[in-house]
Amino acid sequence: MAATVAILGATDTVGDVKTLLAATLATLALLGFSLFKQAMRQETNDQRLAQLTRSMDAAKKGIDEVERALTASSSVAELTSLASRQKAFEIAMSTANMWQFRGGTGSFTRAWTLPGLAARARESSTGTHWQVQLQILDPENTSRCQEYAEYRTKLSRRPGKTVLDEWTTEYVQTSCLATIFAAQWYQQHEFLLVEIKLRSEFSTLRHDISPDSIIITNEDIQFPALQIHRRGEASALYNAYRADFDLTFTSHEARLKVKTAVRVPADKDQVTEGHVHQVLRNVGVAEQTLDDLSMGSVRELAMNARNPYF
Repeated sequence: MAATVAILGATDTVGDVKTLLAATLATLALLGFSLFKQAMRQETNDQRLAQLTRSMDAAKKGIDEVERALTASSSVAELTSLASRQKAFEIAMSTANMWQFRGGTGSFTRAWTLPGLAARARESSTGTHWQVQLQILDPENTSRCQEYAEYRTKLSRRPGKTVLDEWTTEYVQTSCLATIFAAQWYQQHEFLLVEIKLRSEFSTLRHDISPDSIIITNEDIQFPALQIHRRGEASALYNAYRADFDLTFTSHEARLKVKTAVRVPADKDQVTEGHVHQVLRNVGVAEQTLDDLSMGSVRELAMNARNPYF
């Protein structure tokens, strides 16, 4: 544009140079204003792009939160019916090659868990012994067994119960001894290695831990159970419960021998009260406790265990 003004001035094409200069300045002003608007428009677009990027980032974070919530909700489930609990236990057992239990007397363990694991171990081609760790009440702690019996008696008297369970101190002790003896029988005749730790306290909750999930049940079956799967966001929760079990298991004194030297018949019908007494005494149960309780009742609960829950 400057070259054009010079040529026009030199050839006198435009007589009024001032007019020409004014027009040129106006043109330059218009051009500058257009460039300024374009720059402002570009800046606005950049701002909008930045704002859109921030919005997309926020949306992505929101989607991630929803996905985590959905994953967690599917990994942590409330089991409100006996049927849902039974299905949860069966699914957990279908992939289990180990089991950990912490609870009261272990009646469900000797009636369902040990036979189920034994059957799976027999079908396995590895031929190795699967590990089972149990934490149950100490049958020699009479006062604690009495407290547990009183608690279970109160539960049996709740509205809606048609049959009152006979929970006594002796029954609690007998049930604990039956679990100890059943563990020894399964170790001798199945591919299981069962280690038991005796607890001086009891809880209203039971923990059944398999490699894929944890099922937490209440002594009162009217309360819902909780299942925590080892996947997604819930895997951290699973690991926390698993670590807690390991800590309490190792902190309890190993008062019982893992294996007995007394041989027991493989045929459950051939197991006698004498076998029960010898095995329990050999693994470390006090003679006084054995003399105060019926070995016939222990044998019946151990060899003919009944599932009390489903």
